[in-house]
Amino acid sequence: MKEKKVLLPALLAVVALGWVVGWATSSEKSEFALVAFALTAIFVNLYFSYLEKKGFILEDERTLRINEIASRRTLQITSLGLAVALLLLSGKTSDPKMEGAFITVGLVLAVMLTLHLLFRHYYSRVM
Repeated sequence: MKEKKVLLPALLAVVALGWVVGWATSSEKSEFALVAFALTAIFVNLYFSYLEKKGFILEDERTLRINEIASRRTLQITSLGLAVALLLLSGKTSDPKMEGAFITVGLVLAVMLTLHLLFRHYYSRVM
């Protein structure tokens, strides 16, 4: 239970970030949202570094492996969903709105798969 309680300040910082971003977007003051996001990211990073120095284990090999598997599944499902959307939109390119959606989905799929291949290539050399 103690491990969960030490994460409370980070959780409260993220909740406060959500409130500030909601307020900033409704007030059309997006610069506040960006500043709040940056400050929260810095705080959470420093707080987790502090916890690690105090001896708290935030991640172990099991959680890293679970994250790897979840990331792989997410990539597979997203790629498949975008590919199906691309196929469905390919027959409707005569409509200008659908043509824009077709191009957007195609670009997102291409960029995502290119990044995946670049990261695989990079990490195959590094690891």
